[in-house]
Amino acid sequence: MPLPPLLSLLLVICVSTLSATMIVVLLGRMTSRPKTAPPPAPRSVFLFDGDCLIDASAPARRLLDRLDGVGTERDLLTGLLEHRFPGLGARLRNLEGDGQSRLEARGGIGRIEIEHWDGLLRLTLCPDGTSDLTREAVDAIAFAALQDELETLRCIGEDAPQLIWKLDPEGRLSWANRAYMRLAEARRQAHDPPCPTGDVDWMPGELFEAPGFEPAGPDRERCRTSLSLGEARRSWFEITRIKRGAEHVHFALDVTEVVEAEQARRKFVQTLTKTFAQLAIGLAIFDRDRKLVMFNPAFHDLTGLPIAFLSSRPQVQCVLDRLRDRNMLPEPKDYTSWREQVAALEAQAARGTYCETWSLPGGQTYRVTGRPHPDGAVAFLFENISAEISLTRHFRAGLDTARAVLDTLPEAIAVFSAGGTRLLHNGVYAALWDLPEGGLAEIGLTEEIARWQALVAPSPVLGELRDFATAFGERAEWCDRLRLNDGRGLSCRFTPLPGGATLASFWPDAPEAPCIAARANGGAESALVRARGG
Repeated sequence: MPLPPLLSLLLVICVSTLSATMIVVLLGRMTSRPKTAPPPAPRSVFLFDGDCLIDASAPARRLLDRLDGVGTERDLLTGLLEHRFPGLGARLRNLEGDGQSRLEARGGIGRIEIEHWDGLLRLTLCPDGTSDLTREAVDAIAFAALQDELETLRCIGEDAPQLIWKLDPEGRLSWANRAYMRLAEARRQAHDPPCPTGDVDWMPGELFEAPGFEPAGPDRERCRTSLSLGEARRSWFEITRIKRGAEHVHFALDVTEVVEAEQARRKFVQTLTKTFAQLAIGLAIFDRDRKLVMFNPAFHDLTGLPIAFLSSRPQVQCVLDRLRDRNMLPEPKDYTSWREQVAALEAQAARGTYCETWSLPGGQTYRVTGRPHPDGAVAFLFENISAEISLTRHFRAGLDTARAVLDTLPEAIAVFSAGGTRLLHNGVYAALWDLPEGGLAEIGLTEEIARWQALVAPSPVLGELRDFATAFGERAEWCDRLRLNDGRGLSCRFTPLPGGATLASFWPDAPEAPCIAARANGGAESALVRARGG
């Protein structure tokens, strides 16, 4: 029997409502089921008793396996974490009593928890709170890359030939490379007696005590200091200090050979300076930029330039301008030509061809020589030759006077040196022997005798004269006669002079000549015998 329509409608509504209720309950149970929490990220936990590690978690041991160096595990770990956690070393050194604290990492990524009680110390490395499985995997890859980079940097630092070390904010040595440790050990063995127990501190004190640093850049300082290793020779180091945060990183390069070379050069320059100071010749050296870099006292005395001006390293043009102002340069007709002369002076000195005599308005005479020096430098030598020039002028004046006196004599006179060179003669001699124009040239006795033989009859007198002029020892004056080709008689007298020189006198047809009078008195024969050596 079919149900009434109203009852069928109510039945459908009830079934639908019940089904919807069951679905909602099932969905609520499904959504309310607790999710499975991801496993917590493993933490690196270190437990120390003093400086000795007594326990560590698995991640912490993996981290410790990567540490390398000299020192305790606590010091090595502190040195590794100091960069990420600034101030960790100072905080661990200043622990007092029991308690706990935390230190945030640089940039706020992670922290380190510090707990200490009864002499035990526990360090826990905690990542930041936003870590998940993906972040943990990324951190693991980044940590591995950082460890590889750290290993590379550690190898570079340890194998570097120069000394590298780091000081903490309190000025204590917190890290040093192998070269520093070897030098510290060598110095300890040289200065300290060996330890009876054989125990040696892993971290020595700072080798260089309070060197005086000077700024060498925006973030670095530099100094040079020496270190004694118990030997006569001291080692010199050039130290560069760089500030990184609150710490200082130092780099020391051995410059012993450079310092010794500089000292040798300085001693050599001092020796040259002392030598130049004794010279009477003025010396001025200009570098490749034509600045005065060295001068001796003689240069100051000769030029009269102030010491303050010379010490200011003036340019060569400034020095020459000052000399011109003091009338110490030859004055040209116009200033333009003088400037051109200065430029030529500098160019010729650089080639080593400049050598001139300066006749100054004050009556002094300087010989100025320019010589090139290495690396483009130029040296000028100033020599006062006023006395030499004056002596030469006096000598020439005396020689001209003697020649003028000889020209007034009626005899033909010539003077020959000990080597047989004709030194001077008078006009009568030139006319007698028909000398060419310019007969003042020095001519040897052999050439003169050849000229005489062409104008006189053959005679042994000329051969005897050759032997007489070149003879050594004591000589005596002697006379004789020759005959010219035109038939005239020619009397001659040969007189020894000081220094081996010989005076030859000739006069034609002169019966009253001294040699004729001597022969009339019977003395010519004895004189001839003495001259010919008996």
